[in-house]
Amino acid sequence: MKLKALHILIAAATVGLTACGDGSDGAQGKVGIDGQDGSAGADGQDGKDSKGKTLTRLATAPIGAEFTGMFLNTDGTFFLNVQHPNSANDIVDNTGKIFNKGTVGVIVGADFNNLGKITELAAPITESDKEVVLSAVGQYQILSQQNDGDGINGTVLADGTTMGDIIAADGTTKIKNSNDPDFNGVISDGDTGFFVYTNWEDRPGGMSRIHIDYLDDSGYQTIEPGGMLDFSNVNGTWVNCFGTVSPWGTPLTSEELYVDNTAQWFDDTHSNFPGQQAVAQYLGYPTDGSGQWSNPYDYGYIVEIGTDNTATAANVANVKMKKHFVMGRFSHENAVVMPDQKTVFLSDDGTGVVLFKFIADTAGDLSKGALYAAKITQTAGVKDPAEASFAIEWIMVGQGDNATLAGIIREYDGTLAEAKHISDTQINAWAEAKTNTDINADGTVATAPFSDDRVAFLESRKAAVALGATGEFRKMEGININYGLANSWWNTGAADGTQAYMYLAMSSFDATMADDSGDIQLDGTHGKCGVVYRMILSKDTNGNIDATTMIPAIVGGPYNGDRSTNKCNINNISNPDNIVVLNDGRVLIGEDTGNHENNMVWVFDDPAI
Repeated sequence: MKLKALHILIAAATVGLTACGDGSDGAQGKVGIDGQDGSAGADGQDGKDSKGKTLTRLATAPIGAEFTGMFLNTDGTFFLNVQHPNSANDIVDNTGKIFNKGTVGVIVGADFNNLGKITELAAPITESDKEVVLSAVGQYQILSQQNDGDGINGTVLADGTTMGDIIAADGTTKIKNSNDPDFNGVISDGDTGFFVYTNWEDRPGGMSRIHIDYLDDSGYQTIEPGGMLDFSNVNGTWVNCFGTVSPWGTPLTSEELYVDNTAQWFDDTHSNFPGQQAVAQYLGYPTDGSGQWSNPYDYGYIVEIGTDNTATAANVANVKMKKHFVMGRFSHENAVVMPDQKTVFLSDDGTGVVLFKFIADTAGDLSKGALYAAKITQTAGVKDPAEASFAIEWIMVGQGDNATLAGIIREYDGTLAEAKHISDTQINAWAEAKTNTDINADGTVATAPFSDDRVAFLESRKAAVALGATGEFRKMEGININYGLANSWWNTGAADGTQAYMYLAMSSFDATMADDSGDIQLDGTHGKCGVVYRMILSKDTNGNIDATTMIPAIVGGPYNGDRSTNKCNINNISNPDNIVVLNDGRVLIGEDTGNHENNMVWVFDDPAI
């Protein structure tokens, strides 16, 4: 809890002064009578804690694991998963569980909607502390672990699978069991309980659903794993990463497309090719490439879960989903819908990537609209990552709709040998025709290769860069707001404008953000530790929500490359990933790092608030 400034009333007294000059001092005069106390002044603003600390360690993950799936629930619980922990972990925690496999869980016994000041958790020192989840508040409740069924290891879920199973489109063939739970999207069941949708970040991707109810100080008393979602109607998914829940109550899962160049989808020598083979197996195609092959343009999108009011369907098999092709194809990390229910900001994970924005034609409907990409201008003459801010100009990449794009995508069905995809030459020609500019300086402006804007949505990153957007971000991760604060600011004007912040994590700012060319040229000395940017929300000239600046809020490091562990300062963020904003404006920052022995969640009390 922040401390109010103390008001100290000091009685005034008259004091005799010594004389200046050559004469001797006169006798001290009689002390006057104290005057009447003045009235107390107005309270000052809340301060930080007594040490001025802005970063507090909240939780630590077991050895080998990163924290994923950070989600602030309406009942005040904080969902937090343990992804790919070390399989050799063997310490039993105080609930009898061992963290040696992917775990879906939640911190209970603390109200994160009214968290107040917390006492910092110390970094783990002993091996026993390093192998479990530690939290500064409440206690960690395991909801389910990899290969669990109804709470007993090895049994089946309600749909006949085990937790983390990736089942082929035929509904029976088990491709693998995943150890990588990621995003949690928690929605009300319409009564006292909740459905917990959890990504399983794999190739192909997966998503589970658990029903929970009857929360008390010890946790949820009813835990019913419903099963794994069936994605066959959208040809499966690829690497379901982070996400958010839309204002209308549908989880938005992100396909993190690792294949930067679509030609690599057909390259059997590329390191990602086993992933493409797993997708072929999912679809029932020969994995040796001798027959039909998966279409690369079926993957790399935001997938909305529970469309047609099916998110709360009693049977997980009845949950419908939709891929939003119109929101662009790239390495989606996260998409967050603004309170206008039209504007969506989208982060792109990788090296040399782009910040995107989507504006829907109709509020509450993400199936049609315009895709934009950010053109960045860095503070002139400033390379210090703690000082260098970015101005944003938004370039429209294209306008379209899901239905039209769905038909276009089918044109690229084919075999491995055919390798059907949009070529770099076609992308350049599309951009030249669109801008009437000789982009490749060959002396001519190319003719449009298509009668539509397919390039904008199927090759979004390359299309954006060709149109002048900045493709230099490095490991762009979670982007998020506190919906309540932003909604109050947008719809009622009740919240102070400074509370209407969006935060964006950049896991690293080395490589393309720290070279000597392009729009972004930071000092990357400590770039391996990452940075979190603050983006104030505003209104654009068309009446939609916008963001026009990125300001460094907190920078990780320093980086000590000669250390065997904890190469990034143990008392600062390292490789920030998941972002959650609390009701009071503080920011929860989750790590995905190899530069801390134990990944952490931090509470960041932004000095700008």
